[in-house]
Amino acid sequence: MNIGRIVRVMAVAIAVAGGSMVAAAGSQQNQSAGSTADRDQIKAIVTRWETAWNTHDMTAYASLYHDDGVWVLWTGDVWTGRRAIEDGHAAVHKTVFRNSTQREHIEELTVVGPDAAIVRVCSVLTGSEQSPNEPIRSRKFVVVTRRQGLWKVSWGQNTRLRADVPDSECFVTLRKRSG
Repeated sequence: MNIGRIVRVMAVAIAVAGGSMVAAAGSQQNQSAGSTADRDQIKAIVTRWETAWNTHDMTAYASLYHDDGVWVLWTGDVWTGRRAIEDGHAAVHKTVFRNSTQREHIEELTVVGPDAAIVRVCSVLTGSEQSPNEPIRSRKFVVVTRRQGLWKVSWGQNTRLRADVPDSECFVTLRKRSG
């Protein structure tokens, strides 16, 4: 995916994000903003994402991305292409994340067109060697698109939360799920 395409995808995402946000998982949903089947398929990506992480199966994880997918790490590094995403994640799952568990919960799901949606996910990571005694909270911003009938990740970014950022309801839900 070239930088021009990334900029175009993000411009569309930002332009419409305020217009039709639909809270997922337990909140009211606007069914006119995408079919139930589409939403279920998009939610399933997050479920499979969590399962792949927790089983340290980075081939399964990378299969959730389009071939030209892009992942922006919390460090600011950018991995472009499914192979780079798989290889990068496989490397860290052999080291700092080898004993990690990650819990994901959809905070918002916004359908921006018949073949595109934006998903905001809250995440809690435990067992990381980077933070062995404290969970790492983050928010992920993911653009999913449907190509040839398949919903996959086109672009995503992980942002770690500072310790002084209060928990949203999403993080409260994750804590209940984990405890």
